[in-house]
Amino acid sequence: MRVLRVDKNSKQKVIIGIVIVIAAVLAASAVLVYLGYFEKEEHVEKTTIPKEIDDRVSPLENQGLILEINRVRNRGLLDKLMTPGISWREKPTFYFIITIDDEEFDSSTEQVLFTGWDSISQEDKVVHDTPEEQAKSNVKIVLMERVKRGLLGRKYTDIERDTIQLTYDYRTGRWTGDDFFDDNDGYGHYVGEYFEVWFNVYQTDYDHDYIPYWTEVNVLGTDPMVDDSKSDPDNDGIPTTWEWKWGYDPFVWNNHAQLDPDIDGIYNTQEYQMAEWFANPFRQDI
Repeated sequence: MRVLRVDKNSKQKVIIGIVIVIAAVLAASAVLVYLGYFEKEEHVEKTTIPKEIDDRVSPLENQGLILEINRVRNRGLLDKLMTPGISWREKPTFYFIITIDDEEFDSSTEQVLFTGWDSISQEDKVVHDTPEEQAKSNVKIVLMERVKRGLLGRKYTDIERDTIQLTYDYRTGRWTGDDFFDDNDGYGHYVGEYFEVWFNVYQTDYDHDYIPYWTEVNVLGTDPMVDDSKSDPDNDGIPTTWEWKWGYDPFVWNNHAQLDPDIDGIYNTQEYQMAEWFANPFRQDI
């Protein structure tokens, strides 16, 4: 009688083969299920609820615009110093005329005449009452120089030297025109042919942090009734108002102690501390 003997090694190989086939089938099934699931997911339309924009300009405060003339410097001194003689001793006389929308302010009629090469520490301010919910205002600054004439110099002629044209946006708190954010000579700093001017433009603001209502509620998400001029939500040592003004996100930490975007050796923390002297983090101050 013939007896068939099964080789144990062959039996093990068969079992291993069957296991491999089963594993492959299971893996393929899992892949098909996975792809089928996400294919269905792709066809699911995602719906997002759009953020509601509060487009009001000044609901908490009577709307108005403030223009500060912080400093005016006559640029003619160097030419006088390079000219033989003592003509540099004769100090120039100048003033400004400001027009906001249709309202004009002539500083000469208010006895605001600057006599000297630089008006530093002689700041002046003009306040304009704006119609409620007006979106923008046109601002013009004209620098006038009073030039003596006649044999004895007792008469004079007022000559228009430099003109700055701006458009102020009450929603963003920014202005554009002959001066604008990130321009070549600095925001709030205009270098003309005859004069150099440092100025600021801002609007009436309920919480006095200089950030417009529209920007607070629609961009920053801050409370327009709470002063943010000293708050520092990202704990980077610089408050919200300064970061917003210079284009930084007040909710994102920045290493201001090491940041020096204008490479003048003055870091942002120092630029902030020198703000009252018109320091600009993006334009060299030395």
